[in-house]
Amino acid sequence: MNPKQLKRVAIILGVVLVLWLTAELLGGGRDDVETAFVLPPLQETDVDSIVFASASDTIALARSGSGWLVNGYEASPDEVSAFFNALADSSEAELISTSALLLARMGVDTAAGTSMKLVNGAEVVAAVVFGKAGRQYDTRYVRRDSSNFVYLYTGGLSRFVQRGVDDWRNKRMLDIEAASLGAVSVRRGRESYTLVQRDSVWRYSTGAAADSAAVRRMLDQYSPLDASGFATEQQADSADFERPDRSVT
Repeated sequence: MNPKQLKRVAIILGVVLVLWLTAELLGGGRDDVETAFVLPPLQETDVDSIVFASASDTIALARSGSGWLVNGYEASPDEVSAFFNALADSSEAELISTSALLLARMGVDTAAGTSMKLVNGAEVVAAVVFGKAGRQYDTRYVRRDSSNFVYLYTGGLSRFVQRGVDDWRNKRMLDIEAASLGAVSVRRGRESYTLVQRDSVWRYSTGAAADSAAVRRMLDQYSPLDASGFATEQQADSADFERPDRSVT
C-alpha cells in the first residue's frame, strides 16, 4: 500500500472515529433508553411538600392546614394552584442526550442544576433536576435525579424553577366586597371624612350626598389589594406608620 493510499485510509478512519464519538456524546446506543420522561400529573392533595434546591438557594413549600407555607411564610394559593396546573399540563419531553459528559453543558449537573422534589409523607413522588432554558419559549433541559439521560421539557413548569421565596409568598392584603360595607373612614393628613352606605347609596356621615360611583371606584382598589413586593428589614425599620400618608378603615 503506497503512502497516498495509507493517507486516504487514515482520513476515513478519522472520520469514522469522529462520528462514533459524536454518537456517544449525543446519545450513545439507544438499547438502554429509559422510559420516556413524563412528569406525573399530581394534584395538591397528592403532595405535602415541594422543594427546589440549587447551589445558591433552597425553596421549600410545605402544606399547612388548608394552605401552604414557603420557607415559613404564607404561600400564595394562586401560585401553588398554578404550579400544579402546569404540572398536570406537562407533556412528554424529548430525549436529547444520554451522556454524562454533557450534563454540565446543559446545566443539569449538581453544580448548576436546580433539583425539584415532590414528597408525600415519607415517599418521594418525583425527583428531577432542571437545567438551562432551551432556545424555544417555555423549554428547559431536565433529567431524573438518578439518571444521566437529558430531555428537553416544554411547558409552564419551567417558569417556576427560578422563582425566589418572595415570588411564592402571598401578596394579598385585602379582598373586600364594597356592597358588604356599612361605612368607610378616610384620613389624609389633617383632613378626614366618613362615608356611610344605606341601600347601595353612599353619603357622608354629615348627611351630605356623595358620588356613589366614585366611592365604588375607590373601593374597587381594595377588591383585591395585592402588594407588589415585601420590604427589606432596613426598609421596614425606616417606615413611619405612626404618621401614615393615608389611612382607610
